[in-house]
Formats: sequence, C-alpha cells, structure tokens
Amino acid sequence: YTCHEANYSGEMSSATNDLLGADPLIGLSPEKKELLRRFRESVADLDKPEDSDHYYSRWLIARKWNLEKAEYMLRTHLKFRKENIDPIRDWTPPEVIQKFFPGGCFGEDRQGHPVWYDHFGNLDPRGFYRSVQKEDFFKLKIKYLETIMKVLRDYSEMKGRYIGNATSVIDMENFSFQKHYHWPSIRVFRELLSIFEANYPESTKRIIIVRAPKIFPAAYNLVKHFMDEYTRQKIVVLGGNWKEEIQKYIAPDQLPEAYGGTR
Repeated sequence: YTCHEANYSGEMSSATNDLLGADPLIGLSPEKKELLRRFRESVADLDKPEDSDHYYSRWLIARKWNLEKAEYMLRTHLKFRKENIDPIRDWTPPEVIQKFFPGGCFGEDRQGHPVWYDHFGNLDPRGFYRSVQKEDFFKLKIKYLETIMKVLRDYSEMKGRYIGNATSVIDMENFSFQKHYHWPSIRVFRELLSIFEANYPESTKRIIIVRAPKIFPAAYNLVKHFMDEYTRQKIVVLGGNWKEEIQKYIAPDQLPEAYGGTR
C-alpha cells in the first residue's frame, strides 16, 4: 500500500480545472477565516487525528462553509473512524484480495500530487462477491483510503507545501456489461461512495478514465447519480489517443510504460 517515489471532459469547466489541487487557505477571505476560527472552537472537544487549518477546511469546504453542517459531518466521521477505521490498522486482507485486487500508487502528476491507479476493467465483480465478504471489501477500500491520506501527509512534508488531494487513474480495459453489470456489486459501490464522500472530503483532485469502451457512457449513467456533483466535475474521460492526452496531467517520467511513460 505504498507509493513508488518518483461526467466527461466536456463537463469540467476551465475554472474548476484551474483550481484543482490548489491550497484552499491561500486567498481565504476574512469571512471564511472567521468561520474557520469558529469551527475550530466548535469541535475543540473532539479527539481528532489532525489539528491544522487545512484539516478543518476539508470539512467546511465539503459543506460549502456551512458551520453547523461541517460540524455534524466531522462529528459523524470521528464516530465512524472509531468504529470502523481504528480497529483495522493491523488487519491483513484475505489472500484472494492480495492476489487479485488490482490497484496501487505510482508517481505523481504535473503539480506534484500522488497518483493512484485502479484497474477496474480487469476486476471480476461476481467473482469477488462470491469469494470475499462485503465487510472485508469495505475494510480493504478504507485501508486504501487511509493509505492515500498518509501519502498526502508524507508528500506535504517532503515537498514543504500542502498536498491535500490525489489524482486517480481508472483503467477500464476489458470492461463489459456482461462482466461488470452485477447489481449486488453496484449496491456495494454505492455504499463505498457514500463512505468516501462522508469521510474523506477534498481528497480527490482529479479522476482520469482511460481505455473506456463504447458502452462506458451507458455504464456511467447508471452510477453517476450516486456521486456528488462536485465529484462528477472532477472526472475526465480520455479518448482513443489517451496515452498522449494523459500527459497533459502526468509527465512521461512519472507514467508507467504501459501508459505511454518512461518509468
């Protein structure tokens, strides 16, 4: 679980694209600085994994700077954390997950943010559903998310500036309705998405889809309604010349050879 050193594109507005990955505290208005101060005070009683303005700003941004909603979100998250995250720190995934669940962290994007690769197209949802308990699958994804958050903290320390979110590359090679249209797995995906959006706000910079087949738009329409609008705005689906297009976001020396890079 460590990093090696080193909607469609038309739905993403240029303004959103320019702001992706930016330090949220730079240029903060006096009104928002005051909200941040008040938010700190309102949750001072809580035992939190971090105590920084960047940490608190995640929850405020996720709730559009509504103080009451951000406080409720953080308090709910810390309860979830105590019940579901802390107990799995030393958990070892079942062998089938370790051998056949694809994905991992490799290199960084052009702004120095880590990149997570997820080979979703090669995943066998029906096989996993039969072989792995749903609870273990949730534990795995939570462990992945916790790993990414640690990588972000490490990157921030290494680079001497705030790195608060990661780029994701989702490879849809071998995706098909026959293999992937599995309603129990879609329900699991919906639950995972809810966990992610409720507990890891502002941790995704961009989601890049590569090797999407012609049927992908229909598949996307099935799941996009589960996503927050802000999450959908971060999705970019690359076309047939994706190996060239992806270099707009990730330099060749940070890309694996299979993705047109030199690493």
